Amino acid sequence: MKTQFNKWPLDERVLDQLSKIGFKRPTLVQEEVIPQILNRRNLIVEAATGTGKTAAYGLPVLSKLNFQKRSIQALVLVPSRELAIQVESALKTYTSNEHLKVGAIYGGSTMGESEAMIKSCPHVLIAVPGRLRDVLREDKFNWFWRDIQYLVIDEADKLLESGFTHELDVLLANLRKKAQVTLFSATISEDIEAIIQERFKNTTTIRLSPKEALRNIDFWYINVQDGANERYLATLLKERKISSALIFCNKREEVLGLAGFLRSAGWQAEAYHGLLDQVERESILTRFRKKQVRFLIATDLAARGLDIAKLPAVINFSFPENLEVYLHRTGRTGRAGEHGACFNLVSSKEEEIHIQGFHKELNVRLTEMKLDPAEKVSKDKVKLVKIHLNRGKKDKILKGDVVGFLLNLTEIQAYEIGTISIYDDYVTVDIPDQSIKALINPEEKLKIKGKSVVVRKYALDEQRKRAKKVQKRVIGSREREAQKKRRG
Repeated sequence: MKTQFNKWPLDERVLDQLSKIGFKRPTLVQEEVIPQILNRRNLIVEAATGTGKTAAYGLPVLSKLNFQKRSIQALVLVPSRELAIQVESALKTYTSNEHLKVGAIYGGSTMGESEAMIKSCPHVLIAVPGRLRDVLREDKFNWFWRDIQYLVIDEADKLLESGFTHELDVLLANLRKKAQVTLFSATISEDIEAIIQERFKNTTTIRLSPKEALRNIDFWYINVQDGANERYLATLLKERKISSALIFCNKREEVLGLAGFLRSAGWQAEAYHGLLDQVERESILTRFRKKQVRFLIATDLAARGLDIAKLPAVINFSFPENLEVYLHRTGRTGRAGEHGACFNLVSSKEEEIHIQGFHKELNVRLTEMKLDPAEKVSKDKVKLVKIHLNRGKKDKILKGDVVGFLLNLTEIQAYEIGTISIYDDYVTVDIPDQSIKALINPEEKLKIKGKSVVVRKYALDEQRKRAKKVQKRVIGSREREAQKKRRG
């Protein structure tokens, strides 16, 4: 079946695949960018989140790869592992060519895994710059830059703001002169544009209005009194019958606290922040995408690069720092032509003026919503608590084992069991509060799958302690790496 992408000389296997995955007509950014990349132009592209940037560079780059040659021909740099995983997954869906190999390297995986990925020579490598720098520092891959013809820097503003300028100069020193360079960002300041123009000659700048990406989103704000954000949020979720939402907080402590509040009110909610183990983060995202978790509460850093298909709503529980952050958050909904909604909890007159200023600058409608705060947790909801079992994948524990364990020891019905998360060494489960006593204070030792098990309430303090342990482990790993470099 033909699509509007057929007007460009894209590879036949790319065109065939697009009709299968539902790509019928290009977005505005794809209209502007695809022909430019096919014509080998260096680009700076300013386009809001959710406008189809990955396909804008992915389709033409995949169409130009030499699949007869097993080498790294395209390098895509991204600021986070979430975006790396998302881009890797998307690129694999854009062609039916079975010879395509796409790989990604990022923090959270071992150095050995990253080195093995580079040794395998994927045609397209997606990398977080810090991990790429660490892998290449050992001089094991002097051939790395030899065949790279395409360099894509996604969310370039975030990389440049985090001290990426020096690393960019290192890239340029190694990159082939004929390589094509394309930079994408939701916002590009004059300073950032000057940095890019100075380093990349004959560069074309394409700026697309943020309004284009926001046209499928309805925007609301709610004036919150006396700092009662949680109570107003409870009313919002109930009265608007919001089935699922990504809820943004400014601080990790707010994320943990709000997740606990929503679970205690009977909603399936998970905290998503930077100090979770990679396995935990991926597990939470998978369950959120499958609608096993209704509400994901996240910080901006953790949520950067998240792509959740058909996400009905974004809620700003905490006020965004600036317009750029606001655009990043709102761009998580209303993607790929779907309708979305953004709700903003506004706690002061100053915040109300700011949110109205954002929308005046964007020329996008903003409507006030009148709500009363919930007086107490609704009686028709069962209070959920999260419990922790000290057995996991290493003990070959499956979800069926956990369900059977709970049904045998408590009066819980199967439908009352909430989210079950199984990790290497432990399991967490959401269960009704009244059922926890038989597990926490058992009359005899508990066993699951023939193995003794200890159950405890996985309270907020427990989650905070675990987050601190992860942070110490990350810091310790960095210090060991630094010592190793000094000795070397």
